[in-house]
Amino acid sequence: MSLEQTLTSTLGSFRARRIEPEWERLDRPEGARFGALWGGLRDLGITSLGLPESRSGVELDPASRFAIVSRLGAALPSLAFALVAHATALALLDEATASAWPAPLDALLDGAPLALAGSPLDAEPHGTFELVSNGKAVLSGSGRVALAHTDWILVPALDSARPRLCVVRLDAPGVRFVQRPSSHGLRLIRFGELTIDGAEVAAHAVLPWPESGFAAHEADGLVTALLAGMAEELAQCAAAYAVMRRQGGKTIHEHDAVQQLVGPIEFAARPLRALAFDALSRRARGDAGAAAFAVQTVRSAALDAIQTLGGYGYMEDYRVERYLRDANTIETFWVHAASRQRAIARARFARTVGAEGAR
Repeated sequence: MSLEQTLTSTLGSFRARRIEPEWERLDRPEGARFGALWGGLRDLGITSLGLPESRSGVELDPASRFAIVSRLGAALPSLAFALVAHATALALLDEATASAWPAPLDALLDGAPLALAGSPLDAEPHGTFELVSNGKAVLSGSGRVALAHTDWILVPALDSARPRLCVVRLDAPGVRFVQRPSSHGLRLIRFGELTIDGAEVAAHAVLPWPESGFAAHEADGLVTALLAGMAEELAQCAAAYAVMRRQGGKTIHEHDAVQQLVGPIEFAARPLRALAFDALSRRARGDAGAAAFAVQTVRSAALDAIQTLGGYGYMEDYRVERYLRDANTIETFWVHAASRQRAIARARFARTVGAEGAR
């Protein structure tokens, strides 16, 4: 049995034992339940996904990384969401600290979840948070964020237009997170406003922002894997209902209209798997192109799945509407597909114009 098959089987067992019995109770941001599930992932060694073996991490091939995140995405997208944020945070820390990991940050290696105050798909920070270095580092800013139940957050910030990565405790003086009720999906995760007002950051906790963009590219593959798992789950839900539900004297999968709905859902997962593998197989600067395509594909597949189930599609019992909410939340907080696609187009046109001008 290959490592990918082993991981798929292990996570299938984890889903059956730890997730399915509590599915309905995992629809609200409760720290104790999240902590129990995260502890299960830590016991499996999965929470070290973003670190190299030299730092007690788990270096896996693309197929294995895809298997982990896609299976979690199918079982409980909010947990996969937290794992991708955590893995990206570890990858950013690893690159920012190179071989000199500051001793005070060793506590971050014990497997506790790290939350990134922003999208892991960003190859460089934007101007939401600012760091002023004038004898001491002082961090300020605010933004809407989605956070795992954690003590530590990584805050991308600008210091005189230079990007920085700040490691901050959520309970530090000047740091305030106000949780807000949300109608979005991924409800096991907390949503709210993060406000940092003149919080002092220790020198060892202010790191250079990794300029390679490799972490964002890896996150692009992981987010696409998460969405591929959601697409596969939607296809299974729609197909299972279509062969069970009878109407007009036959099961509804025999009707052309239903086949036209279920077919595209089944096909949706195939390009997403290929896109995820491509991103996870290469070291490049991230542009989130795969995730931007994937989130739109899954949202369309979820709408088709809801229509396949008819009125039942809007009920939480059948889950498909929850996957639509989850996809919308990933779009809102991480992907921003339309703006990323415009940025990719502008960059491509700029390269094309530059190449033409050089001739």
